[in-house]
Amino acid sequence: MSTRRPSSLHRAVATISAAVAAAVLVTGSLTACGIGADNGAGQTAQAEETSFDTALDTFTHMVDNGLPEAHESHGVSHAETVGDVTPVDGETAEEADLPVDLTDADGRDVTVDDISRIIPLDIYGTISRTLAGLGLRDNIVGRTVSSTEPSLQDLPVVTQGGHSINAEAVLNLNPSLVIVDGSIGPGDALNQLRDAGVPVVKINPEHTIDTVSSDIDTIAGIVGLAQNGERLGERADAEISRAVEAIRRATDDAVSGGPLRMAFLYARGDGGVFYILGPDDGTDDLIEALGGVDAAKEEGIGQASPANAESLADLNPDVLVMMSAGLDSTGGLDGLLAKPGIAQTTAGKNERVLAIPDSQSLSFGPQSGEMLLTAAAALYGGDAE
Repeated sequence: MSTRRPSSLHRAVATISAAVAAAVLVTGSLTACGIGADNGAGQTAQAEETSFDTALDTFTHMVDNGLPEAHESHGVSHAETVGDVTPVDGETAEEADLPVDLTDADGRDVTVDDISRIIPLDIYGTISRTLAGLGLRDNIVGRTVSSTEPSLQDLPVVTQGGHSINAEAVLNLNPSLVIVDGSIGPGDALNQLRDAGVPVVKINPEHTIDTVSSDIDTIAGIVGLAQNGERLGERADAEISRAVEAIRRATDDAVSGGPLRMAFLYARGDGGVFYILGPDDGTDDLIEALGGVDAAKEEGIGQASPANAESLADLNPDVLVMMSAGLDSTGGLDGLLAKPGIAQTTAGKNERVLAIPDSQSLSFGPQSGEMLLTAAAALYGGDAE
């Protein structure tokens, strides 16, 4: 799988935001359930015992009991929402090696000497999950709408419209450190935080399935927890490998008519925010890990492109992959089928949609293995709603 992309979904979001600045981003709190059982902050866990194991056992049991032919399935399948990440050291964390002197992705020199009050800012929720995996869940004091972990739901949200920083809300929380990537802005808000004396570290994660551990290492280095970062990255990579192998076994049993051709659609509302995402947005990593073929990649679509009747006819996917809130914002399946070209595709005729929680769909991080298993369970589990 490729590591050629310097960024993924935030590039598409930036393109979409520039074109439709008035569009409403429909995002809501998600509750952990089912295959991704809650592993809350108060629960003691050993380093090698994670909710991934439960997800793998559940998926393996599903495969062992026999799967229906994937090309014959119909309906909208919803991937379960995963719960909290299990800290790599359970309740005890490596002592942070501070201060850390670094130059961030904006070329600014930053000294990190206090990690007691951290605010992670990205549209994926990956930074908060990584910090929790490093043992710093209790150090997080604010969040974005994308940090949907059950243990963080009582924390204040400091973004507006999904990915715009409310500088005043951030400053009111008296943070000792803000970690942000390019999916969150605007730059003026970040400068306001810096001018107020808040250490702000801008990062540029690659957000690919092959760079999960290096992206974890970057965050671990910022907070002085390099050893925990190495362990968390190794665990994440191992879980991804195990998940992909389990999914490969499932597709051997369930896909006799060749791999499912999938297209990832990004939609917000029933207006003009309707795009096909491509490999530049990380779709091939997700789709290929699920045992499918990225139809956009086959058609030479690299980054976010308008979804219209002509482009959808060229793709003609077996399955449409969407973010759950995006599907809801279109009016659900009926609203989606009303969009030009959708009903004429194979996926549209079979009403075949895989809906993945927004914070899980392209957010490659410490729980990627578990997230892949929840998506695969929904995809290959048979007829849905």
